[in-house]
Amino acid sequence: MQSRFIGRPSRRQIPFLLCSAALLALPFTGNAAVPARGQSVQMSGTVTEVVLDDFANHTSRVEYQLDDAQSHRHATLRFDGTPPEGLHTGTRLTVSGVAGGDGSILLDSASVQTTQENSLTTQTATTQSTAAATVVSGVQNTIVIIANFTDATVTSTPGQIQDLMFSDPNGHSIDALFRETSFGNVGFSGQVVGPFVINYSTASVCDYARWANAADAAATAAGVDLSSYPRKLYVMPSTEMSVCGASGVGQVGGSPTRAWMFNYTVSEIYAHELGHNLNMAHASTLANEYGDGTDDMGVEGSPLRHFNAPHMEQMGWMPPGNIVTVTQSGSYTVAALELSPTQAPAPQILKILKPDTGDYYYLSYREPLGFDSGLDPGYFNRVFVHKYAGNYGAYNTYYLALLKDTTAFTDTTNGITVTQVSHATDRATVQIQISGGTPTCQRATPAFTLSPPSQSGTAGTMLSYTVSLTNKDNANCSASSFSLADVIPSGWTGTLSPSVLTLAPGAVGSATLALTSSATATAATFPATVNVSDAVSSLHTVSGSVAYVVQTATCTRSAPAIAFSPASQSGPAGTSLSYGVTVTNKDSGSCAASTLSLGKVIPSGWAATISPTTMSLSPGATSAATFVVTSAASAAASTYSVQVSTADTATTTHSASGNGSDVVQADTQAPSAPAGLAASVSRRTNVSLAWQAATDNVGVVGYEVWRNGARVATTAARSYAEALAGGTYSYYVVAYDAAGNRSAPSNSVSLTIKSR
Repeated sequence: MQSRFIGRPSRRQIPFLLCSAALLALPFTGNAAVPARGQSVQMSGTVTEVVLDDFANHTSRVEYQLDDAQSHRHATLRFDGTPPEGLHTGTRLTVSGVAGGDGSILLDSASVQTTQENSLTTQTATTQSTAAATVVSGVQNTIVIIANFTDATVTSTPGQIQDLMFSDPNGHSIDALFRETSFGNVGFSGQVVGPFVINYSTASVCDYARWANAADAAATAAGVDLSSYPRKLYVMPSTEMSVCGASGVGQVGGSPTRAWMFNYTVSEIYAHELGHNLNMAHASTLANEYGDGTDDMGVEGSPLRHFNAPHMEQMGWMPPGNIVTVTQSGSYTVAALELSPTQAPAPQILKILKPDTGDYYYLSYREPLGFDSGLDPGYFNRVFVHKYAGNYGAYNTYYLALLKDTTAFTDTTNGITVTQVSHATDRATVQIQISGGTPTCQRATPAFTLSPPSQSGTAGTMLSYTVSLTNKDNANCSASSFSLADVIPSGWTGTLSPSVLTLAPGAVGSATLALTSSATATAATFPATVNVSDAVSSLHTVSGSVAYVVQTATCTRSAPAIAFSPASQSGPAGTSLSYGVTVTNKDSGSCAASTLSLGKVIPSGWAATISPTTMSLSPGATSAATFVVTSAASAAASTYSVQVSTADTATTTHSASGNGSDVVQADTQAPSAPAGLAASVSRRTNVSLAWQAATDNVGVVGYEVWRNGARVATTAARSYAEALAGGTYSYYVVAYDAAGNRSAPSNSVSLTIKSR
């Protein structure tokens, strides 16, 4: 058994672990049963690379899944040796091998070779196209699903995970980290749902893919629409760290992606696994796979921090103009990596080719700015030396040296020396010495990506695919012109714009393939290919394919989604509470708009209004209504359900309901004291009292009349009269409400009635 880094130690070898634990892929499904062990099998599909991170033991393992979208067959690829170079998420493969009996395919690694065209060709496997790293930008819409086992639970609350991911009040969320380190190019938004209980226990074998499928099903059953979330993150009980031997699991690149959190209280692990999803590999040292403490792709228990220089280039977050490839000896300035590229006083990354391996040395400088304020102080005022294979695949970066003034890093094999001469708060100066003969041009196969790999549309629809091409020639070469040509089904139309990309070494260019299917195309999956060529160099030949899935336009009606905001409110009996109610049409896009009638269900004796009472909604559209509920004045303190329902005379499918809570609180507030009590006497013995109204949070029910310290009457009116014998009398009035709360006494009045 061989352990394997997710990245490559060199261009010539990728160690790999033949996992004996439970595998990511589901067994063969679809029309075919799981082949018996030893049976010959053949399958075509797309590769997904997944890394399981065991931070405690400083190691990881990688699993490769082959997924055929047409037949819905899935299998795990197992190699009897080192997997082929360049096997990453998005690779298109046709494999022939031996069934492992558990949904896996066993392949002979020795017969799998990487050709100059960056394709895998062998008797047992051929690559139709290989996906390269994609520059990441935009807000990553992410659903976080909390899934409990039958005998183990996640102890963090949804609110705590919401803060960690999206809304930390101190500005230390995962979203804030990526927005800062990417200079605003990338952010994360979404919601946290759950917890849901899935039918697995700590006695289950490690099968995180099925766990995720069960969590998806539970969320969908609860009314969560997962289709708008290309990033899915699963928070599961920490006991599964020992079951799977991993604190976190992440798909490497691609879209959609999945990631799993078992050590779910550590924000650094969220950043790490989401970094895998964005196609970043580990930040290593030569001795420790996670040893680079300057990057969240290494794990050392540090606070969240920026990514290192190689990852900044790989993700495309550092503009090419702020990256300089050094080819001659001299003195160079490198600005702090954290500075905004528009404000940096010098390039922020210096690169030096390492001729013996084709890798590059990366020089960068870090200062305590933003999230990097949490870095170990020993990292500041120093130049970092990293090694990286290039930004066209998910390969490890390697932290090699940390320089201070007058210290040097030396590569005797290639005659390269880097010395830090001096530093300031925002930059450092280095002296670079490069020895050797006359620089020569080394041509290389360009990195080529078509995205997305598959799209769907009805016949006659125009779909756009993005072509990304990176010139991988070394810096001593001149610019090259790459010609683009498409191969599409007969009767279809396709346009590549531009059709020629002229790129300097290291430059990245893009084009758009606008592909329109025939109006008479049948429902099926059709391939389209883009070929790249260069009349000057055959090494500049590469190709890739995408899928166009022609769909039949059908209307599928679904029950609308109804949501209350807020979900619960409270007040004393008789209080009117206003809820916002949103209704979302969940019909498929090919359906016509629908008119929905809104109804209400409330407890007996209550009152309610809803406005509007009807709404017209197109598929996917959302509209809002106002629902005002008034509880009965006599309602007992309790929690009551209030409901809004939808109906459609055209289809019963649109009958749905949503619920909110009205919490009736016990009335403990007393009325205000009556004011302005006045008394008069008429006909010598008739006493008349009058006073001003008292106020109450719910309502005053009546008044008590007190004479000479004794209650003599109750009345709902604000006056009272009686006939008395001669004597001196003192009066005051007390207000009371339906709950029996009594006010303070009013002002008192005294009068004397003379005896006859």
